[in-house]
Amino acid sequence: MKPITPEEALMRLQKLCSVCEKSVYDLRQKLIKYQTDPAKIDAIIQKLQAAGFVDDCRFACAFACTKHKISKWGKQKIEYHLRSKQISETAIAKALNEISDESYGKTIEDELAKKLKSLQAASHAELVAKLMKFALSRGYDYSVSYEIVKDMVYKQ
Repeated sequence: MKPITPEEALMRLQKLCSVCEKSVYDLRQKLIKYQTDPAKIDAIIQKLQAAGFVDDCRFACAFACTKHKISKWGKQKIEYHLRSKQISETAIAKALNEISDESYGKTIEDELAKKLKSLQAASHAELVAKLMKFALSRGYDYSVSYEIVKDMVYKQ
């Protein structure tokens, strides 16, 4: 890919940001991919922020809601991915607070109930271990998951 001008990069990123939320980190990676002059990257990002095209807090909230509702991710996995995009701690906290405890608990229960139907185990302990492994891989909190798993397994 040949380098593009800063003006063309700005226009491409404006178009991209008008379609879906992006983080500053994502845009910086795009600019590097476009082989934009490193001295101009910060200026382009500042222009995008000033025009309201990019906002890490807004991105974090959209990301958290989407990953929770559609992908059924837990808060820990969402937090990990937001940190990997260099989102601030305050923006991460705000995004995670937007996920209601009721919705979060219901999602965990529903996902674990679906998984329970597909599992076979020789003992209750093995079943608990498999369900906990699944819950933790989805990014759900250990203590909350364990209580739900314990209730599901030992009520059978």
